Amino acid sequence: MPGMATESPVAPARAARSIPAELLLAEIQALGITHMLNVPDTHQKSLLALMAKQDQPKLITTCTEDEALAVHAGLYIGGQKPMISIQNTGLCACMNALRGILLEGHIPAVLMIGLLHSEPNVPPRQSRVLTVRLTEPTLETWGIPYYLMDTEDDVHYLRDAYQRSYDEHGPVAVLIGAKTA
Repeated sequence: MPGMATESPVAPARAARSIPAELLLAEIQALGITHMLNVPDTHQKSLLALMAKQDQPKLITTCTEDEALAVHAGLYIGGQKPMISIQNTGLCACMNALRGILLEGHIPAVLMIGLLHSEPNVPPRQSRVLTVRLTEPTLETWGIPYYLMDTEDDVHYLRDAYQRSYDEHGPVAVLIGAKTA
């Protein structure tokens, strides 16, 4: 479900379920994504492993989230269509770069953010895990729209987020509730 600083996201009525990597990859390829920038991520590892075997999009593993954001901006400015894959802990680590590069630079970007250590039957805001619980409020504080992708039925949020990032010239997050399958 979409969320943004001016909305109060409703807690999901269903449990988060793993989304098959093949389904996510098909949606990413349908968007014409040229590069997937990532910091090694256990939450999305099945998707990243599948991408590593593909020619398109090109998988680029970076050392830090700051580096991923900077490379993303360079690829976008160079006419490419990149996307970023990180964990919620990495979101916390890169807030200054996110502000300086994506927000102030008005760079469209989709951030696929795995909710590391999320509990599938617990809405993120009610999680016992601090970094899960604070992900949505952090995005809202910074005015970054987001979508919570909990099931296969939510895969269209990638397309929605991509379009919104270009329409609004800035970052949009897609939170992945359960590990990819």
